[in-house]
Amino acid sequence: MDTLALEAQSRDMKVRSGSLRRLKRIPAVIYGPGQEPVMLSMDYQTFRRAYIAAGDTSIIDVDLDGGKKKFKVLVQDVQFHPINSTIAHVDFLNLRMDHKVSTSIPVEVTGVSLAVKDLVGVLTLITPSIRVRCLPGDLIKSVVIDISVLKTFHDAIHVSDLKMPSTIQILDDLDQTVANVLPPRKEAEVAAVAVAAVAAAPTGAPAATTGGAAKAPAAKGAAPAAKAGAKK
Repeated sequence: MDTLALEAQSRDMKVRSGSLRRLKRIPAVIYGPGQEPVMLSMDYQTFRRAYIAAGDTSIIDVDLDGGKKKFKVLVQDVQFHPINSTIAHVDFLNLRMDHKVSTSIPVEVTGVSLAVKDLVGVLTLITPSIRVRCLPGDLIKSVVIDISVLKTFHDAIHVSDLKMPSTIQILDDLDQTVANVLPPRKEAEVAAVAVAAVAAAPTGAPAATTGGAAKAPAAKGAAPAAKAGAKK
């Protein structure tokens, strides 16, 4: 499997995480079985480009302090800032190439479903990623499913239908549904949604009068109603 390179520097723990982020650097940690955590930091844009290319299933070669230490890692967790959604912290899992790892591989959709195209159904990806266990070098970037087999609303793709290399063990239940197609909403359901939307309209929207039915517009040609309390 292809790997990506990423340069990083050992982190001075006297420097706060917020100060690192203001310098456009991301605090991170590398951990794994039988080793002490390694604290590091990396350039924001450099990691962002690597993560877009690698995702959670491609091996990244971390070159620490100009090559003084090297690690083969997987991205284990990415934390984001709650307000501006920038990357705030990264956890890396240190790999031993002769030891199996457990991770999740995303599902990638290909093909055209007749249940969607001809029957106006809605494709539902129930299981967007598959849990697996394998050697790091046997990881694949995605699991591809061909939705052209979904021809009716009764068809479904299950975990047992997935085509996986023999070197990868699937951890999910084989009977678990990965994708299917739901029928389009009936007109009555659409009308019910519209009624609910009207009921939830903000203040100022037309509403029924209190204590009785809403007034209907007068028929064409009808005499105007007498004013309440008119003088005799």
